[in-house]
Amino acid sequence: MASGSNWLSGVNVVLVMAYGSLVFVLLFIFVKRQIMRFAMKSRRGPHVPVGHNAPKDLKEEIDIRLSRVQDIKYEPQLLADDDARLLQLETQGNQSCYNYLYRMKALDAIRTSDRVLICCPDWSAVARSWLTTTSTS
Repeated sequence: MASGSNWLSGVNVVLVMAYGSLVFVLLFIFVKRQIMRFAMKSRRGPHVPVGHNAPKDLKEEIDIRLSRVQDIKYEPQLLADDDARLLQLETQGNQSCYNYLYRMKALDAIRTSDRVLICCPDWSAVARSWLTTTSTS
């Protein structure tokens, strides 16, 4: 009988209640974080309220300008024709450390070919179909 009452002592009961409440709080924080994460992922726009304490007119102006940002279409040229890095690439024999230059050249080539495809609609269908068949094989 003494061993049974020792298991239900006040210290053990307090510890079990403390651990239970700690687990509950941690689960609550984790679930709330996951809900906020998925809510932010599904919403478009900034993750932080912009112009939170601003006047109404200023807040509307900020929203209008932020909505215009997604319409900006600008793709900068990554490597110019006279870029010093390209000259380095041609002069040195070890080209394995310059893989990023080849990726930059490829991205520039894709951008310029995209302009050509937009300009010539009759040729663009043929070129796009050729690109898709070569990329899958």
